Amino acid sequence: MFEAYSRPWVPILVLSLSVFVFQAGSAEAAKRVALLIGNEKYEATSQLNNPANDVELMKASFEEAGFDEVKTVHDVDRASMVRALRDFEDAATGAEVAIIYYSGHGMEMNGQNFLLPVDVALKSDKDVEDEAVPLDRVQRSLEGATRLKLVILDACRNNPFEQSMTRSISTRAVSRGLARVEPESADLLVAFASKAGTVAMDGEGKNSPFATALSKYLTEPGVDVRIALGKVRDEVVSVTNRGQEPFVYGSLGGAQIFLNIREVNVNVTNNGNTQEEVSPNGQSAAAADWQNIRDLADKDLIEVFLAKHGSDPVYKMLAEKKLKLLTEAEQTSTATPDEIAWDALKQSTDAAALTRFIERYPDSRHKAEAETQIAALEPKKGLNISQTGKDTQASRDCYLLAGEPQSMPGFLGVNFLKIDSARALTACAQAVNENPDDMMLVNMLGRAHDAGRNYVEARRNYQKAADGGNMYGLTNLAWFSIYGTDGPVDIEKGKQMFEQAANAGNSYAQASLGWLYREGYGGVPQDYAEALKWYQASANQGYANAMATIGWFYREGNGVAKDFNQSLFWYQKAADAGDANAMSSLGWAYQNGLGTTQDYTEAKKWYENAANVGDSYSMALLGWFYDVGNGVPQDYVQARNWYEMAANAGSAYAMGNLSRLYDFGLGTKADAKEAARWAAASVEGGDPAKLQEMKTSPNNFTPAFRKEIQALLKERGYYSGPLDGDFGAATQNAMDRLAKKS
Repeated sequence: MFEAYSRPWVPILVLSLSVFVFQAGSAEAAKRVALLIGNEKYEATSQLNNPANDVELMKASFEEAGFDEVKTVHDVDRASMVRALRDFEDAATGAEVAIIYYSGHGMEMNGQNFLLPVDVALKSDKDVEDEAVPLDRVQRSLEGATRLKLVILDACRNNPFEQSMTRSISTRAVSRGLARVEPESADLLVAFASKAGTVAMDGEGKNSPFATALSKYLTEPGVDVRIALGKVRDEVVSVTNRGQEPFVYGSLGGAQIFLNIREVNVNVTNNGNTQEEVSPNGQSAAAADWQNIRDLADKDLIEVFLAKHGSDPVYKMLAEKKLKLLTEAEQTSTATPDEIAWDALKQSTDAAALTRFIERYPDSRHKAEAETQIAALEPKKGLNISQTGKDTQASRDCYLLAGEPQSMPGFLGVNFLKIDSARALTACAQAVNENPDDMMLVNMLGRAHDAGRNYVEARRNYQKAADGGNMYGLTNLAWFSIYGTDGPVDIEKGKQMFEQAANAGNSYAQASLGWLYREGYGGVPQDYAEALKWYQASANQGYANAMATIGWFYREGNGVAKDFNQSLFWYQKAADAGDANAMSSLGWAYQNGLGTTQDYTEAKKWYENAANVGDSYSMALLGWFYDVGNGVPQDYVQARNWYEMAANAGSAYAMGNLSRLYDFGLGTKADAKEAARWAAASVEGGDPAKLQEMKTSPNNFTPAFRKEIQALLKERGYYSGPLDGDFGAATQNAMDRLAKKS
């Protein structure tokens, strides 16, 4: 009736597969305002060709995006320009988003930037402060906005007065383009058409390259403003053949900000499909979304999840169960929601989960503890995490939320399936905006898109990173070919990319190539010796997953003589480096006396270590320990608690054991209907043992359970016979249909 869980081989690699990240609620309608200024008909210097056209183009973009107010002014003198800014200051007060777009001449003097009205003469540098409008005055007009203050300057052209203006003080420097700015406000961005010290181009068409790209991307539905500005930069760099590179100064908080409030709930793929997709590893959107809320004691989030994923029976059940437990806790416990949530997270190494906790419970007394745990997960201080030498908070956040595993000494990184796409996207987009030449950051932005199932943007960023020499980007592209993530499967192409990156010394690529030979995947000849060679090369560089895989080779005796002592050695090294699979494998070794004396206490310790980093297999094994009394006193309540944690993390095996506990009232009140739901969830979750047990050993279950499972199968449309508890051919056929659906 009940068996211990014998762990099957789970590929040790963190594969580049895509999941959709859930966000509670839709975009709320909030006031958004914009002021657009176009100066082209200058009285004392050369006129410009595009500002009027650029302003009208941007006006159309903002109006189409549903902005509440879009004010345009053309060819304004200084008094009119200041008045327009003053009037907009009132409009921006209380608005969620306020934007000022300026197209015209601008200049820099002594590190301060000025915008030029059409009536400037600037005969002397003394006239600049009296005739021009300082950028600080523009920024002040946005101070009343609550979420986003955005200044867009298409004003980085050559200063037309640079040669004619007399200098009264020799140290008063006037440079080409505009000067770098460092916005102090946490919600202010200043976007230059061309980075500080360089000049922008007007282009040959009716609009500047910068305005054209802005109109295309800035108000794209469902695209965060940081990502949009990154896409603008990439397009301008491309169309100007690297002659112009836009740059964004300033930073925002972690929440996504969309300039277009039209809700977009589709996944973007290269072939244009809009249906909810299952990623190549079989993880559904519901499973990925549940990953992002299951540790929060938040009934509202669960209600939204049920509204979105109520058609998924497994995750509907998990959500309803969580909702019921929270309701019961409210009635019987004095613990607050943040206390309940913290109890599940207090030993977590999941940076995204800890970040969600802080965002959801900003006043919790555990906030400082969560921040301390997050800080411990960041790249170690003193490491130069940026290839371009600029270590910013955004780049650290990008590593924290989407970093490649073991990509730096002492840095654990993020398992792909644990990437919180929404948070990773904002951090990585900001980081790339600040360090556009750092190809590791570009690759991690690709990972964030990949995790959100936006394969078009994922491929674009992976390709950009690979073209810039980043071998992680090349390896992630290889996985796209191996699995046909966004196009046809091409094993040979993927293998060649693995080989290129592996020969360049990338440990992730080396382990990936080892996996290809170990599995004999896609027609590649299975070759354990070749696989072990590449895993060894990866392990030599400290790649923990490769170390754990070598432990598996020695445990199973594949390609090498079976050697439990060597297996234990490699598992220990990988576990010490933070690998969850290695921790659970050590637990298995101590549980079964493989290379060591059988020691349930030591096994329990390692399972607990793995459980603390989210390993559902280890949670389930801890449940089994308490279920049968191995190394601990038999305790069905504790068994149920661990099984429920494992089920919550997606363990089909744990779901099957929960079914038995509820069927026989072990550690809980007997509930045949609940038992049937857990059994069905186990089968749908992919546990063949539970399906086999129901089909071949029906007497292992109570009569009440057998009738309830028939009722469930009838409700699902798989069974039409009597509810008599007889698992005959019709019932077994219905069970097979249930399993095949999953």
